[in-house]
Amino acid sequence: MAELTLNGTKGLEMTREEVIDLGFKADALIRKAQCREVNQDVLDLVQDVVEKLTEADNLITDILEGNY
Repeated sequence: MAELTLNGTKGLEMTREEVIDLGFKADALIRKAQCREVNQDVLDLVQDVVEKLTEADNLITDILEGNY
């Protein structure tokens, strides 16, 4: 793997923070939607987004730790 530049590392760290933030917001959205009795198909799609954001967070973490 090529070494990350300082800008690359900082960019990944900032992106990771934003991905985590979006994941928490999407989780909150699911809880709110459940209270509003939103269609389960919609909830499932939002859950898919949460799972993809978790995958992105894990990948960024692996890259930053040199495990990718």
